[in-house]
Amino acid sequence: MKIYLAAIGALALGACASASKPGAMVAEVTEATIIQDESQLRESVVVGTVGGGKETNPLWTSEVSSDDFAEALRQTFAAHAMLATEDGAYRLDAELVKLKQPFAGFNMTVTSIVNYTLTDVSSGEVVLEETIEKAYTAKAGDAFMGVKRLQLANEGSIKGNISDLITKMIASVDNGEATSTEPQMDEPSQDSMQDASS
Repeated sequence: MKIYLAAIGALALGACASASKPGAMVAEVTEATIIQDESQLRESVVVGTVGGGKETNPLWTSEVSSDDFAEALRQTFAAHAMLATEDGAYRLDAELVKLKQPFAGFNMTVTSIVNYTLTDVSSGEVVLEETIEKAYTAKAGDAFMGVKRLQLANEGSIKGNISDLITKMIASVDNGEATSTEPQMDEPSQDSMQDASS
């Protein structure tokens, strides 16, 4: 019975699922994520171990793989002038704890929960340890097929998660703010609240 219901859900999403694309998960440079010329993060960060992702089964649903997540991190650091060209002063490890996905729906909200650890390579000191939770809603008008909306929601959630990470890294390394391991959660959007109540 469970297999039957799952198959019906897959048909409701329609078409074949595609993996989330690294380029679509790259966080854009914003006023909050621009680093100064004298920043300790400038060309100083390497991406270490990235885990927790899942490979996409085309007959099932879109997922985010560990390799694609790692590549999105590298491309984001490069765009922010933070990626080390050789041995970096800081190593960023990430664990995709959970990707909360809807079973089906017109508006699809995906929430990513990621544990990040930023380590000073020379001293071994953990300078940032943060769990970030980020939601993103792909609306019916964004894509006709459900599998595509789910992919867009995956990508938007990871993109926002990485953007929040950059802000936390700047605050911790350059501004010396205390770090926290408590999950940083979004306020629920109006769309999400309406979906939950329907």
